[in-house]
Amino acid sequence: MPRTVEITLPPDLVDAAVEELRGLEPLSLRVLRGVSLQPPGDVISVEVTNRRLAAVMRLADRCGVGQESSVSLSSSRPASVISAGRQDDVLRDITSGTAEEIELEIGRESTMTAGKLGVMATAGLLAGLGLASGALHLIIGAMVIAPGFEPFSRLALGLIERSRAWQRGLVDIARGYAALAAGAALSAAACATFGAGALAAGTGSYLPSSALIDYFSTTSWTSWAVAVVAGLGGGLLLVINRRVLTAGVMIALGLIPALTLAAMALVAGDVELALLAWAGGAWTPSW
Repeated sequence: MPRTVEITLPPDLVDAAVEELRGLEPLSLRVLRGVSLQPPGDVISVEVTNRRLAAVMRLADRCGVGQESSVSLSSSRPASVISAGRQDDVLRDITSGTAEEIELEIGRESTMTAGKLGVMATAGLLAGLGLASGALHLIIGAMVIAPGFEPFSRLALGLIERSRAWQRGLVDIARGYAALAAGAALSAAACATFGAGALAAGTGSYLPSSALIDYFSTTSWTSWAVAVVAGLGGGLLLVINRRVLTAGVMIALGLIPALTLAAMALVAGDVELALLAWAGGAWTPSW
C-alpha cells in the first residue's frame, strides 16, 4: 500500500532532499516553502510505493529526523491513489511497513490505558469462569478480547531496534497481566463464595472434569513449538499490517488461560498448580 510522507526540513536541506526523492520515482512530490511553523521550515510531501518507503526513511535519517528538533516526519496511508501510468505499481505494491510505523501502531495497541486494563481484568474474570465451569468457548472469548500480545511484541521490537520501546513494553506487560490476575482472582473468589470451589469443574460442562486445567498446566515440546510458530506468525502479521488477526495468535499461544489458572491456583492455595500453569504460559516467545 502506498504511503504519504511529509518531511519538515530547514530550507538549506530541501533542494538536495528533493533531488534524491526524484530519483525514487515517487507517485507525487510537492514542496511547500516556508509553511511549517513548528518546527519552522519547508515541507516536502511525497507519495511513494511501499517498495520505496525504506529509501525515504533512510533519507530522513540522514537529514536528522528524530535527532534534530528542526526536522520532523509523519507518514500516513491514503484511502485511494490514482496515478496515470503507475496503477500497476500501486496495485502490486508490497504491504510491509517500516519499523517506525510498526512501533507506533504497537504502542497505540499495547499502552495499558485504564480502558485496556479493564479489558484485561474482564478477560481474566471470563477465562477464570471458563476454567471453573469447563467451558472452552468462554476461554476462547477471553483470549480474543484481551490485548495481551502487543506488549510482548513491543518488548521484542524495542530489543531488536535498540530503542526504549522494550522498557515501555515491559511496563505494559506487568500492568496488563496484573489486571488479568486481578480478574482471575475475582473469579476464583466468586467460585469459592458460591460453593463451586476455586478450580472445580462446574456442573453441565461439555468437557470432562479438569480437562482444561490439566491442559493449560502442562508443558511439552509441542507447546513450545506452537509458541515459537505462533510468535513468529504474530510478528509477520505486524510487519504486513494485519494486526486485526493477532487475536488468532493469542488463541494459539494460550497465555490468557494459563496465567489466569496460575492466579486462581494461588487464590486456592495450590502453589504447585500455580507454578505449573505459570511455566506453561509465561515462558512463551512472542516474536
